[in-house]
Amino acid sequence: MNTDPNEHQSGKDKPHLDTAWSPVADAMRHNRQIPVTKQGNPIDPADPGTPNSKLLVTIFTVLIVGITIIWQNSSEDSKFRYLFQKPPEPMVQHWDHPAPGNFGQVDLLGRFFVRAFEASQSISVMYQLDPPGNNLIDEDEVRLIMLAGEFEGDEEAIDRLNALKAELFTDFFDTDDTPHPDPDRSDDLILAELNALETIYTVGIDALNDHQREQLAKRYGLIGKFALTHGLDDDDPRREPLIDGWFPILIFSSIVLLAVPTLLLGGLVVLCFGIVRLASGQIKLRNHVPVKGGSVFLETYAVFVGGFLLMSVSSFLFPQIGSVSIFLPWLLLLTILWGIFRGMHIGTWKKAIGWHTGEGILKEISCGLIAYIATIPLLLLGSIITLLLLTLQQYIQSKQQGNDQVEPVTITNDIFESIASGNIVAIVFLFSLVTIWAPIMEESIFRGALFRHLRGSMHWVFAALASAALFAFMHNYGPLMVTPILMLGFMFAFMREWRGSLIAPMTAHFLHNFTVISVTIILVLLIKDPI
Repeated sequence: MNTDPNEHQSGKDKPHLDTAWSPVADAMRHNRQIPVTKQGNPIDPADPGTPNSKLLVTIFTVLIVGITIIWQNSSEDSKFRYLFQKPPEPMVQHWDHPAPGNFGQVDLLGRFFVRAFEASQSISVMYQLDPPGNNLIDEDEVRLIMLAGEFEGDEEAIDRLNALKAELFTDFFDTDDTPHPDPDRSDDLILAELNALETIYTVGIDALNDHQREQLAKRYGLIGKFALTHGLDDDDPRREPLIDGWFPILIFSSIVLLAVPTLLLGGLVVLCFGIVRLASGQIKLRNHVPVKGGSVFLETYAVFVGGFLLMSVSSFLFPQIGSVSIFLPWLLLLTILWGIFRGMHIGTWKKAIGWHTGEGILKEISCGLIAYIATIPLLLLGSIITLLLLTLQQYIQSKQQGNDQVEPVTITNDIFESIASGNIVAIVFLFSLVTIWAPIMEESIFRGALFRHLRGSMHWVFAALASAALFAFMHNYGPLMVTPILMLGFMFAFMREWRGSLIAPMTAHFLHNFTVISVTIILVLLIKDPI
């Protein structure tokens, strides 16, 4: 005789049992009490994987992650040495190629002030560009000379010019004060530019020859072209297009200056409210915690890191395959499915990794939006910590070596240069990588697979911190620049623990990346060379 209490229930009244395994369904089938966490969430069984496989995967993961973090945070010369190759000789600078520091800090701010020339004349531009203790590459010093000539006058430009000449070419002056640089020195280009600028500020732009004009324009872009209009009226056809961008920049700046404090204040309110509710137990954490053991999701993370390292090294060694390498990140999406390849039922895998709709797509998206607003104050905190660390590093270096001996860093910004080039294919690829690939790939791996595995053996706070640290150091920002990424990673992990589904952290990740890349594109379009 069948004693199943559900036997005679109608299909309408029967409790729904998912075809995939779940602790709820299994307990209902066998009339057992559902195992739950302290928060009342169902406990999942251990993920697939034997103790031996877990041990081997753990050893491999530690090794491959360590190698990847070192690789990501190493200089280009160090990477060549890791591969037992001699670093290439420094690239010879050409007079018709952009100078080092293109779209670096000085160039970016300088472009901003030039395009907003009308508004910039009312502020201390040079103090913003060259604060005390600044340590700059030579090409940035040349940029400052050109900007000083426009914002502070010929005398200031000449003073800066003579100071740089004395610093670079003292060893090559003879009795008649004529510089004779070594023909093998890369300073030849800078010397030619200083001579051209000296001509501008003492004689006038009409005294320049065509080569001098072309070199300043091609090497220094907008700032060089700006210097070539020195002494002309602002409404002169040769000067007006360079400085006629202040109104859209004013609108853009106003929106940013209005949005940032508004979002910061709103985020602070939401964050404090959320902390109070979480501490009082009013926020239910919905993530299903697995029983300790199993290795399939640690394997997923390890396979991704291995594929990422292989892709990164290949792109470094063979930069000529750039047209092919742009598709490699999308192939990494296959690593997310490792659990299915290992034999997990699709339904079980989706619930475990977080690929489900939770309490409904719209609600999960809304939760992601709210949680991201709460993340904004933490991002600011992380940025402040990073700034303090960088300042401390610079102070320590100056004390140890002396200000004059601290090696200035040449900053390049490939993303800004790609956008400024106007290459639509490159811009679309970059935009899709940042706003589509990153939220799907990184959330599935770090908050889906890795956090899931860590959560089986530790409290969610420690699992969130560990996954956030690994997430941050996978980026190649350097150890002092990762604090904001740590904050993001922690909050994304909290969203996973809170909602169970990955939709909320994916939404927050998308919002962050979309905002950053959109602001970047708009900024570059506003300050790039108009002619």
